[in-house]
Amino acid sequence: MIYLVLDFDGTIAWLRVDWKHVRSELERRYSGLKGKPIFTWLQERFLRGLDVEGPMEVIREAELKAMGDLDFDGELVELLHQLRARGARMALVSMQDDDVLRRALEKMGLEGVFDVVIGRRTELIRERQLSLVLDTWGIRPSQALFISDRIEDVEVGLRMGLRALRLFYLDGSVKKWLKELLAGPFRPPA
Repeated sequence: MIYLVLDFDGTIAWLRVDWKHVRSELERRYSGLKGKPIFTWLQERFLRGLDVEGPMEVIREAELKAMGDLDFDGELVELLHQLRARGARMALVSMQDDDVLRRALEKMGLEGVFDVVIGRRTELIRERQLSLVLDTWGIRPSQALFISDRIEDVEVGLRMGLRALRLFYLDGSVKKWLKELLAGPFRPPA
């Protein structure tokens, strides 16, 4: 059985959010970004018990605006359907809003493909997102493979004991890897 956890934005699609505008709006309304990546800043606020609902709504509005320009590859979508048809268990984790993910999966024709979908409203911390997936499946970290475009995510996955790869939507490396997985014997990579 293959257990595959995928990140969303940058890994299986590209949501063209105007992050420069989001950053300036967050800096206007809140303090403390100081050059930090937006989601690092948001997670730090959350862990300190500060308001994250307001900032998450600013981000959600920008994500919904970007939905009209969602970039996805129909061939990659078909590969995910093929994996599911061959019995793969798949989960999607993301720093995008849960509702945005639902809408994106509908637009891409991927509703029902993932056993578990976890966005930032469900859980804002990546390690906890991955733990929720593993708990839902009832498996050890070493049984799952995690794919993300962010090195920080891959490092979290490796620290947790998952097998993790850094692959990208835009360069086609995710699609290439999925094709290779489907072409070979259908078992988890060593």
